[in-house]
Amino acid sequence: MARKKKQRRHVRKRKFIRLALKEDCGFIRRLSGEVFSVFGDYREIIPQWFVNPDVITAVYVKNGPPVGFAMLYVVSGEILAIAVLPEYQRSGIGSALLNHIECIAGQLGLSRLSLHTAKENNLAHLFFQKAGFKVIGTQEDYYPEGQPALIISKGIGLLSCTR
Repeated sequence: MARKKKQRRHVRKRKFIRLALKEDCGFIRRLSGEVFSVFGDYREIIPQWFVNPDVITAVYVKNGPPVGFAMLYVVSGEILAIAVLPEYQRSGIGSALLNHIECIAGQLGLSRLSLHTAKENNLAHLFFQKAGFKVIGTQEDYYPEGQPALIISKGIGLLSCTR
């Protein structure tokens, strides 16, 4: 009996980051629609990025299903999207995904990561600032709904991806 409880406890704590599978597209589409809806209808944009061979998508899995994802456009080193289910936000999952994407970018020989974030999204600014990103510019009317964006960037090197 004690052995079964120990095994279940191990399964309960199972979490990891992996490359997205075709089956993850529905989750990514739903989460994008939920967390990015204020900026426009990303339910169609994100799946187009997902199938682009120049985009790497990583998902954070916790206890079976994915709870977050991040997308990297490897041609330019742009982080296209990073999102975590609202009930799992502020628990380190976003940071883990960002670190994983940085690691992949470093291994691919990229020297810089960049991304756009809504000018009014103060939580995102703080998140990326803590990760070492700096504002390098602004872009008016960036999002489908017309909101302006900050362009932020960070230099990276070859990072170790061991855990």
